[in-house]
Amino acid sequence: MPAESPLQRLADYDHRAARQVVDLSAQDERRVAYWRAVSFRVAETGLLVDENDVFELLNMPAMTTIPGTKRWVAGIANVRGELLPIIDFGDFLFGRETRPGKHVRVLVIQYTDLRSGLIVDQIYGMRSFPAHQRMAVTDDAAVAAAAPLRAVISGSFTDNDDGQAGRVLHVVEVEKLVNDTEFMRAAA
Repeated sequence: MPAESPLQRLADYDHRAARQVVDLSAQDERRVAYWRAVSFRVAETGLLVDENDVFELLNMPAMTTIPGTKRWVAGIANVRGELLPIIDFGDFLFGRETRPGKHVRVLVIQYTDLRSGLIVDQIYGMRSFPAHQRMAVTDDAAVAAAAPLRAVISGSFTDNDDGQAGRVLHVVEVEKLVNDTEFMRAAA
């Protein structure tokens, strides 16, 4: 039997591989769309922000206070040459200042060309949820949420992965935060 040439061997591999191809178009209906977000905590409330609205996550930067601003404006920080307003998100949402701690971080959000840092109690990380499991904001959820939080949430998911099964995570809509609240009116 004559030895196969490398070219014949490659042709044989290609022919055998072509027989193994699976048609995935039939599986498109079963494919689940996922929504990805950054999961974090403010006070005891679990929140989510769409990954596309998050610019970066920071440790607490050095800040300069700004006179004549509302209490929830923590200050302004120079982050790699860019001035970044820092908002105490717990104070903004619930009227409770965020206490310094080892888990406290700054979640930098971006809406159009506006960037702001939100001080949060803890960032859990990236999460993916089946998009069809997103719950609409119901009257019950709205009543249970504090007034400023009620104005910025656009839905919620039930968290079943972090050891606190059944905990509700509210979706913070950055566009609503910027346009429908006092967020842009920081002057006292």
